[in-house]
Amino acid sequence: MRRLLGAAAVAAVAGVGLAQAPSFEVLLAEGSTVVATALRGAANGALVLETATGPRTVPTGGVLAVFGVPTVLAPLPVAWLQGGDVLHGALCGGDAGGNRFELQSPVVGRVALDVDRLATFAQASVATPRFLRLPEGVEEALFVKAAVGHDIVAGTVHQFGDAGVRFQPDGAAAPRWYRPDEFVALRLQPAPATGAPAAVWLTTRLGDRLAVSGLKFTANGASAALAGDAAVVVAAADLASVSFVGGAIPVGDLTPAKVEESGFDGEVVHPFQVDSNALGGPLVSGGRSYGKGLGVHSKSRLVFTVPPGVDRFWTRVGFDDSVQALRLQPKAVVRVLVDGKVVFEASDLAVGQPPRTVGPLPVLAGGTLQLEVDHGAGRDLGDRVDWLSPVLLPVAKKP
Repeated sequence: MRRLLGAAAVAAVAGVGLAQAPSFEVLLAEGSTVVATALRGAANGALVLETATGPRTVPTGGVLAVFGVPTVLAPLPVAWLQGGDVLHGALCGGDAGGNRFELQSPVVGRVALDVDRLATFAQASVATPRFLRLPEGVEEALFVKAAVGHDIVAGTVHQFGDAGVRFQPDGAAAPRWYRPDEFVALRLQPAPATGAPAAVWLTTRLGDRLAVSGLKFTANGASAALAGDAAVVVAAADLASVSFVGGAIPVGDLTPAKVEESGFDGEVVHPFQVDSNALGGPLVSGGRSYGKGLGVHSKSRLVFTVPPGVDRFWTRVGFDDSVQALRLQPKAVVRVLVDGKVVFEASDLAVGQPPRTVGPLPVLAGGTLQLEVDHGAGRDLGDRVDWLSPVLLPVAKKP
């Protein structure tokens, strides 16, 4: 019965935010965008875009990002993995040795993953794991429901299954099964990062964020492999974004040289977030999802040093679509400065508007790139602004 209930929970959200006949915007390495009704791979590794004027073939390495359907976070349990992957789904199994666990996802189906990759498994009611901290010296702990809040139970994980988590509290004679309705989250001490950073990030309409390899587009969607070689297939209607991290440099992957943030009355409302909006949710603006970017709240001033090997900057900037639920009409002023000089400014950015496209703008290695968001008319209520797929483009190779 518990397995059936897990499957029912997955099925109940399978249609959340479902888009019909999706289209995609494709960001090319040259800094232009193309709207495509479908994407498919060619035999030589190129990507074929089906456009209103016919098919267009883009060579390997010619695509920086794909922006697809908007993300709507699913009311499902979620696994946060080492390295930043996020996967939503019901816990549905695991091996007897406790080395693997399985999730049933409405988007990618049943996926088996190594326990060593797991950082946090949390119920749907937990918005983010950063508030669930392990006590000093504790490597594994359950956050168990209590009359008020939760109790932290240190111990050892023995096994995962559709019944929940088999866990042995410190001092207990034996492990026991904890049902999903008995605990808020399971946290494991992060292991040291190993291997090269992910080259491709894929996000889905239900908020999954996956580092993938071997990505292949078909007329029906995309297939890829997760770390550990778990194969996944994502339908076109479930594809929120794909970000290729290659020769171009996502600005969010750089450490800011300077950060200045404040609210209308002086206090920082929400510090800037990398690859999420200011509240930690997905980057969605104008009905499109973006896998890479910066989420800020006014006032915000982020300064970056331009690294070598790049000579142009591209981004979009707009209010995060989550602001529309606040029933406010905030406005903001946004600016881009290169080496201290304003090269782009929009003084009338408003909620509900399509995001503005900025660039490509010339930059010089060793110079500065400054992204500013200021209060518009009124206070700072709802001033959640996203820098969407901000990227430094590589110096073009001479023929």
